[in-house]
Amino acid sequence: MSDGSMIVIDDRFPGWRARIVVDEDASQPWGDALAPALLIQRRQAVWAGEVYQPKHADRVLAAWRRFGTDELFERYLRLVHGTTAIRHVTGQDLTVVIFDTANFRAHAGITDVCDLTGEHDEWRAWLDGDVYGVIVEQHTAADGWTGHDSLFGLYGNAYAEQQAAAMLTTATAALTPAT
Repeated sequence: MSDGSMIVIDDRFPGWRARIVVDEDASQPWGDALAPALLIQRRQAVWAGEVYQPKHADRVLAAWRRFGTDELFERYLRLVHGTTAIRHVTGQDLTVVIFDTANFRAHAGITDVCDLTGEHDEWRAWLDGDVYGVIVEQHTAADGWTGHDSLFGLYGNAYAEQQAAAMLTTATAALTPAT
């Protein structure tokens, strides 16, 4: 089904393709079901803007500035905010510290230890520039390739390929396959 790593086709529908392109303007991972994240650059920390914000965000940020080491800060999170998981994702100039709090777990409906694998992977993709868009296109003799649908902000190439295949299937669902 794939015609190279950046174009998805379905041989039953010639003239249709889903192009996978690098999302040059990718925003930070977002969604209120994503765990809180501190963005740290040169020991200066700010909150990631589009993820869950802890109830006592100002206190957490003050603790980061006060303690000065990951070990003390992490201990503070565990003791004061009920944190069960902490992950660090480090890029060239930026580190993202992702963690849960008791309030976040209640908000997200998590009743056990929090698994931050998904958040880690999305932040890793964002830091590495591994964020894509999919453009579904149709080719006609009169117009050449024209856009039919698009979606951007897909973190990770494998996820972008899955979405490209799904979008192409949706776009061609009402068509009769070529014989």
